[in-house]
Amino acid sequence: MTTIPRAPQQRVEGELPLLMRATEALLLAAHDEKVVLATAVSLLGDHFGYGARYVLLYDKGTDELRLAEGAGTGADLPEVRSFRTKLGRGLTGICAQLRAIVNVGDVRKDPRYIGVVPECMSEICVPLLVRDELLGVLAVESPSEGAFGPRDEEVLTAFSQVTALALIHARADERRRKDVAELQAVNEVATAAASLDLDKSLRAAVEGFQRVTVSDSTAIYLWDEAEEHLTLGTLTYDARQYPPDYEQRVRELPLALGEGMVGWVAQHRKALMIDDVAKDPRPLAVTGVSLSSKAAIVVPLMAEERLFGVIRAVKMGVGSYTQDQFRFAQTLGSQVALLLSAAKAHVEQSRRIVELSALHEVSRRLSDASRLGEVLSYVLDGAIGLTGAEGGLVWRLDDDDRFFLAASHDLPAERIRLHPPDHAQSVSRRILETGRPIRVADVQQLGSPSWSREVPHVHGFLGIPLRSEGRSYGTLLLVHSAVDYFRAEHERLLEVLAAQAAAAIARAEALEEAQRLAITDALTGLYNVRYFTGRLGDEIQRAERYGHEVALIIVDSDALKLVNDRSGHAAGNELLVALARTVRQQVRASDLVARFGGDEFVILQPETDVASARATAERIRAAAYATSDAAGVERSVSVGVAAYPAAAGDADALFRAADGALYAAKRAGKNRVEVAPAATGA
Repeated sequence: MTTIPRAPQQRVEGELPLLMRATEALLLAAHDEKVVLATAVSLLGDHFGYGARYVLLYDKGTDELRLAEGAGTGADLPEVRSFRTKLGRGLTGICAQLRAIVNVGDVRKDPRYIGVVPECMSEICVPLLVRDELLGVLAVESPSEGAFGPRDEEVLTAFSQVTALALIHARADERRRKDVAELQAVNEVATAAASLDLDKSLRAAVEGFQRVTVSDSTAIYLWDEAEEHLTLGTLTYDARQYPPDYEQRVRELPLALGEGMVGWVAQHRKALMIDDVAKDPRPLAVTGVSLSSKAAIVVPLMAEERLFGVIRAVKMGVGSYTQDQFRFAQTLGSQVALLLSAAKAHVEQSRRIVELSALHEVSRRLSDASRLGEVLSYVLDGAIGLTGAEGGLVWRLDDDDRFFLAASHDLPAERIRLHPPDHAQSVSRRILETGRPIRVADVQQLGSPSWSREVPHVHGFLGIPLRSEGRSYGTLLLVHSAVDYFRAEHERLLEVLAAQAAAAIARAEALEEAQRLAITDALTGLYNVRYFTGRLGDEIQRAERYGHEVALIIVDSDALKLVNDRSGHAAGNELLVALARTVRQQVRASDLVARFGGDEFVILQPETDVASARATAERIRAAAYATSDAAGVERSVSVGVAAYPAAAGDADALFRAADGALYAAKRAGKNRVEVAPAATGA
């Protein structure tokens, strides 16, 4: 379609109306830069009626002009829409550089002209100036030679002044709106922060940034100091441009320190504004999401030289972010970092109070516990409560440095105890060798044999040594069904608890040892006479209450004096130890064996009649006699047996009856068993 040029006389007659309409329309449009530019181009079209009209804006940062608005012949060509030129290059560049009108009657004869539209024959360019500040250039092209005269220059000069003024007002208004939006965004973050609701605060931050910068996607990543990696805190995005599972895909991105744009910013603590994400060597790729022709802003969240996270935004269009938006991102980032710092301090303080309270309660229980079983139970309960573990166990070491299961919580103890971690490559062995905690993301992936095969549902694992004053007492192990559940913070808590636990175990063992020594004979390890006497009285009372029988056996060595005389007291002691072992081997687990003094041993058999007691006595006598040494010394014993209530009515009478039977055996030639007769009236 051919546009018919207006005659110069027609243009002259339209000059005043043009300027009046321009003043009114442009000032009315002065609230929006895009509207100002569109209005200016439209008015120029109304006035000149042919060719093409353009507005090119000046970018101080790049020192170049770029096409901002155009209409008319050739204005829709891609090379026109993307047109840029440096100051001093081309007619528009020279106009901008000189701050003066450039009017060329035949562009074909001017070497300065950059040919883009073939139909152009003449062109006039007028600078957009406000107080010598260059805003851009107005350019009008005509398919006719010599189309623009002095009057056109005067009209366009006046028109450019009105346009420049409208642009200044539009930019000022836009700046005010942007400032208000930025302040509102920052205020929303601050308001949310006052509630101590971290999720709400982060959501306010990304939504505010998204709104102010018109981004397609904005995310905040949180820095985990203990684990040294970033995790997605919150994300907002334009659902029209991204797939429904976009957030899940973002969460799956690798976010180690130094990896990708986000990791790079976290590592270097430097903000980035990237004009074209696709061309940057630091990847920001999300599976199935195209990032071509997108710009990005990535800012570290820093407070008091400490990294708290990273804010990342992406926007359609190469170079679509401005320096003002970049500065706003850094301002908002500082606000978010302060928020995260305060929130983290609050969370840490609250958690610390809970932890200290829990540790204090465990410590109190451990200090009150006197039995080893109680100590281990409190330790496991405390460890599980502090870490959220779903189960736990304690492996202890015996005198041969082999593990045995000492305690368990919510785990199949009977099956697990069959698989002690005694092999050199076990985790418990490594824990004791290193003296350090060991975390395993998935204990089921360990190659070596393990008790964990008995509990296939557990994966997360944390083990710690129980050590006090250089002595190892075993290992405390915790498990969870989630893979990689335990964190460095759990290690720290468990180390504090383990130190208290080991000390409590040592104290309980010492107390139990003291109690054992108080009731046992130092030479034979059997109970002593004091403990035996108390138990005898208790058993008689219980038998009387429930109508049971109680048997008492007294064993006396026939050979001790002879061994002492021939070989000395050391040999005599060996004989007593051997005899004590023999007696223990011949009685039931429920029977109580004690050394009564010298060469006498007593066996208390609850709920046992005299016939059963006599059978036990015969086994003891036969076993003792069978141990006669090669020198011919017979290590025989004499044994007396008595039963309650058949032979006696109380504890003292029962002891006298058994003692009398013993002496009867001695008088009858030794190496015998005698039974006390039934008491008169029994």
